[in-house]
Amino acid sequence: MLESLQKQFDADREKGWVSKLVVQNAGPDVNTQIAQIRNLLASKVDLLLVNPNSATALNPVLTEAVNAGITVIVYDQPTKVPPGALNMYMNQEWWQAPITEWLCKQLNGKGNIVYISGIADQPGNIARDKAAINVLAKYPDVKLLTKANGNWDQAAAQQVMTDLLGSFPSIDGVLTQDGMTLGIIRAFQAAGKKLPPVTGETQVAFIKEWKKMKDANGFSTIGIENSPGAVCTAFGIGIRLLQGKHLKPDVLVDPSTGKPAGGANTIWIHPSLQVDNGNIDKIYDEYKDWADSYYVNTWYTEDQIDALFQQ
Repeated sequence: MLESLQKQFDADREKGWVSKLVVQNAGPDVNTQIAQIRNLLASKVDLLLVNPNSATALNPVLTEAVNAGITVIVYDQPTKVPPGALNMYMNQEWWQAPITEWLCKQLNGKGNIVYISGIADQPGNIARDKAAINVLAKYPDVKLLTKANGNWDQAAAQQVMTDLLGSFPSIDGVLTQDGMTLGIIRAFQAAGKKLPPVTGETQVAFIKEWKKMKDANGFSTIGIENSPGAVCTAFGIGIRLLQGKHLKPDVLVDPSTGKPAGGANTIWIHPSLQVDNGNIDKIYDEYKDWADSYYVNTWYTEDQIDALFQQ
């Protein structure tokens, strides 16, 4: 995330748009994050980008920032931001629905599946679960045997899948999310069972395995990027707001309805990249030297960001 932001900042500095970048990291601690934001306010920053540790606890200090005339964008997850601030995040339905559709079509609309979800009660995960169920409702002959939580962790997902293989003798497909596909594959391999269709992801460790398996036996899957580079999209939006540009009215939506509304302050962004067997070779070549823990990382282009604004 930080490498991406620095890259975008350097490009914008060459244009004369920005002069200084200050980065603070609070870890998971809310009070530390509040203190850091107050320090940034004292430094009289012009643009404040926040990846929040709480959906509501930051509101008082964010209100202080708005009242001080600072452009505030809270990004990466749904948050009830105060008036005058913006909340930008990926609509998780746009992430989850395509991979669920892919699995159902791989099964020709019929079969028994299990769903290894992320972290229970996490807002983004709840939205993904809802999107998956909505798609599955269109395929009555695709039976969801059970849903379990793998917590977006490879080792946890492998153990969950191992347990499910012991409980269900006939699994025709596996629906899953970020960081877990490789663990699921390992569970099938350890059990000596044939791997059914399984949805993929864009963590580099899996990209490498995907390429290897495709070349060896024609393995096919799909991955939708959930980019840490989304901060760069927020950065681009913020810079344009500072330049006096105005967002198009239909860009700001009420997240409860998904429709534009007066006073709305939420920006939904689309995933930037879908990976499948048609482009996996290209993606592998681009990321093969990256650390396994990293994710494929793109963000909105300058033209895509410009398209959010009135001309």
